[in-house]
Amino acid sequence: MDSRAKLVSILSSLRDTIASPSDVVMRTGLPRYEVLGAFHVLEALGIVSIVHSRSNYKLYTLSELGKKILDSMINGGSLEDLITEGVEKTIPSGSIIESGISENTRKAQETAEQTA
Repeated sequence: MDSRAKLVSILSSLRDTIASPSDVVMRTGLPRYEVLGAFHVLEALGIVSIVHSRSNYKLYTLSELGKKILDSMINGGSLEDLITEGVEKTIPSGSIIESGISENTRKAQETAEQTA
């Protein structure tokens, strides 16, 4: 299974439900270490949200951004397609994605000014 298929599998297992990483491991059949690693990244990007946390036990759900990404991926799209369509407006303020977009936009503007 390629990385894209794994991501779609993980996100799909969280759609319209609340689940722990162990639940996702059971639903997807993916190795536990891959699911746990994915959750750290997905949480940092705002794609999944913590619903409940107690010690090391956490329950997650798919965020609105995560639902849009999943829908796009299921339909054969990519994150770049979503950004092009204007989904960057729904990215949580201060997120890693927003910072990257802002930095890339600033660099593009600087380059355009230097070449003009």
